[in-house]
Amino acid sequence: MSSKKISDEEELEFERESEKSPVRPSPDKDDITAEACFSTSGEGVVESDSLSDETDAEKLKEKLAQAEDKYLRLAAEFENYKKRSARQFDDAVQNAEAEVFRQILEFFDNFKRALELPENQKNSESFKSGMKLIYEQVKKFLDKHKIESIKSVGQKFNPEFHEAVMQLESDEHPAGVVASEMAGGFKRGEKVIRHAKVGVSKGKTKQ
Repeated sequence: MSSKKISDEEELEFERESEKSPVRPSPDKDDITAEACFSTSGEGVVESDSLSDETDAEKLKEKLAQAEDKYLRLAAEFENYKKRSARQFDDAVQNAEAEVFRQILEFFDNFKRALELPENQKNSESFKSGMKLIYEQVKKFLDKHKIESIKSVGQKFNPEFHEAVMQLESDEHPAGVVASEMAGGFKRGEKVIRHAKVGVSKGKTKQ
């Protein structure tokens, strides 16, 4: 009986001592993970940041290479476009010139045929009629291309339209007015194609 009683007392005393002693809680799983990540050396964190920086740098290099490649492609395409446009413009100009020359060659053929007539026929009415026909043909050509003659004789001299070749006295035209025309001038719209070669009056003949 006594041994069991002593045993109960000892057990009770042990429980009391245990209650006085601070109980150390068992570490949580999350705490263990945090300790592992934040070790005293900090090497794990540094290595992770370094890998991230290298990855960002590689991405930037890749984007830069793509942008450079896109720029070079656009520059090459624009250069090809300029060359293609220049060729098309040259072709259009040459085609337009060729059409004009073809029409002028018709006049050349008509003049050639007229000049090849025998001398005894060059004063005939048929010859004069043929020359008039050529003149009308040329006039129609100019009208078709909206090329009009510049008025000269009787007009005040204007360097924008007239080229003074000489000065002459004139009882008919006052000083500064075109008195004669040596070669007609032509314009297309506001663009002067050829200035008229004229003689400008100096005024009345001196007595």
